[in-house]
Amino acid sequence: MRYFFGLMLLLLSSMSFAQGLDDYSAHYQIEMNGLQAGELTQQLETLTDGLHRFRSVTKAKGLVAVFRRDTVKETSLWTLTKQQIIPHQYLYQRSGGKKDKYLRMDFDWQQNSVHIDDKVHPWDLEIDPKTLEKHIYQVQLRLDLLQDPTKQVFNYAIADGGRIKHYQIERLEPETISTPLGKIATVKFKRQRDRDSDKDRETTLWCAPELDYLPVKLEHIEKDGTKFTAILHELDGISDSVFVQDN
Repeated sequence: MRYFFGLMLLLLSSMSFAQGLDDYSAHYQIEMNGLQAGELTQQLETLTDGLHRFRSVTKAKGLVAVFRRDTVKETSLWTLTKQQIIPHQYLYQRSGGKKDKYLRMDFDWQQNSVHIDDKVHPWDLEIDPKTLEKHIYQVQLRLDLLQDPTKQVFNYAIADGGRIKHYQIERLEPETISTPLGKIATVKFKRQRDRDSDKDRETTLWCAPELDYLPVKLEHIEKDGTKFTAILHELDGISDSVFVQDN
């Protein structure tokens, strides 16, 4: 469950200040094999001096909350230059469970490095230009899709876990998704993994072009076959006129 919460925040985190993208708040319900497992809320704020902040909070609910009461909070600060996200800081906090966790990443673009502090063994990691952190890589995906809606494959370098990971996102077929807000047309994407140890995990997300490619559904299948699904339930700050209410 700990891995899933991080994944949800990883794959559902989105929004930035840019052409066509607005500040917003959203609420997702998470299911595990069809049973209620948790909820995810997001908020994007445009700050002063070109700085932007994205916050995500994931909480266990339903049957899962009987066994785990974790709350995961993630916050990203960044600026934007020519539709390219420049990360400044990333903060991860997990509390309420058996073991709390803290992680902070501060990016130094003059030195092309990131300082990582977990309150146990701080270290520095060399990075290349355009390197992202895992909480906001999908913001870049959305921006790239707005610039080139027909592109089939996207590649990103992510500073994560003390090393640079490579995310490859491939476009699949379009699909109409039913949500509590109504039906909406989406484009389906799948994340390809770069390590053999992760090959048995599958991550798929459905992004709505008319909502600037905001994810409205995400599905993750673990190695043991456990399936997690997140569906958008509430949305404020982005036009909901694209939703078709069921009769």
